[in-house]
Amino acid sequence: MSGMCRFIAGVLILAMCLMGCTTTGTTTDGQRTRNEGTAVGAGTGAVLGGLIGALVGGDSKGALIGAAIGAAAGGVAGYSYGDHVASKKAEYAKEEDWLDECIASARKINQETLAYNNEIRNDIAQLDVETRKLKQQYAAKQASKDTLLAEKKNIDETIKLTDEKLARAKFELDSQKQALAQVGQKGSVDQSKALDAEIAKLSTLISELEQYSENLASLSGRMAV
Repeated sequence: MSGMCRFIAGVLILAMCLMGCTTTGTTTDGQRTRNEGTAVGAGTGAVLGGLIGALVGGDSKGALIGAAIGAAAGGVAGYSYGDHVASKKAEYAKEEDWLDECIASARKINQETLAYNNEIRNDIAQLDVETRKLKQQYAAKQASKDTLLAEKKNIDETIKLTDEKLARAKFELDSQKQALAQVGQKGSVDQSKALDAEIAKLSTLISELEQYSENLASLSGRMAV
């Protein structure tokens, strides 16, 4: 176990190196943003992949494989976030105008996610009642297997939509976190605080949506016969 801990510690050090290794030399602001996004994504992916690999593989080899896979996947995602931020920033001559756009974008996703959360919360409450009733009817041979499977299909479609909403919200969250990190030292304090507040709201909404996705998965499992 002590050897495994040392290896995981090594993975953490590797991740820190990855996050510190952006392209040297002369780079544009956009290139730097993309590089940093890639490095952060790779570093985070290496940590998570290493830990998962260690748990699944049970040895340092499993952690190494997990770290490599995680770094690759995280690097791709990180570049995507960085490229999104850099492309948006390049459209504006002033950082203040770009920050206003970031705040507006975050608020829009917050509003959409909040509305969906309220909608899906009510749907889940209704589905809970309906699926319990169907399960009881099936046990009493008052409902067919096809009826339960049809309900499961409807729930699975809702899960797919929910996960799409979740992925969109997470992309926005990661993009806005990177945007906030790119604000210059002389950037607007008020705008930075406003964006930080929207990021905090979105993070909370995402946690709620993740729970709703899990609830839907449980309801789907209830209809499996």
